Amino acid sequence: MKITATIDINVAMGDVSHDGTGCQGYLPEGTRYEDIVRAFGMPQLDQSKDGKIKAEWVGRINGLVFTIYDYKSRVDAERNTDWHIGGKVKLASVLLNAYFKAAFCTACVVS
Repeated sequence: MKITATIDINVAMGDVSHDGTGCQGYLPEGTRYEDIVRAFGMPQLDQSKDGKIKAEWVGRINGLVFTIYDYKSRVDAERNTDWHIGGKVKLASVLLNAYFKAAFCTACVVS
């Protein structure tokens, strides 16, 4: 049996505390900085004090806090293709990936 479902997804960027978030997943392999900027605008946060993150986006998806960041990347953010998704619950990563793949990812295959 195959079931099809739809979900309304609401994304709001910025004005969110990301305290208490941790890695919940990853954006699709090969996701480019330009793809993320097109989807979510410019990063809200620049390099972290400890240098482990060079660019970070912070927002809410259906009310759930999420972050997108380049943890310990060895390349500049603009050349990175390995992006972490942070949050407080795994559902934030699942929703973010569905939203991103469906609407913005030029390198992704939506299944």
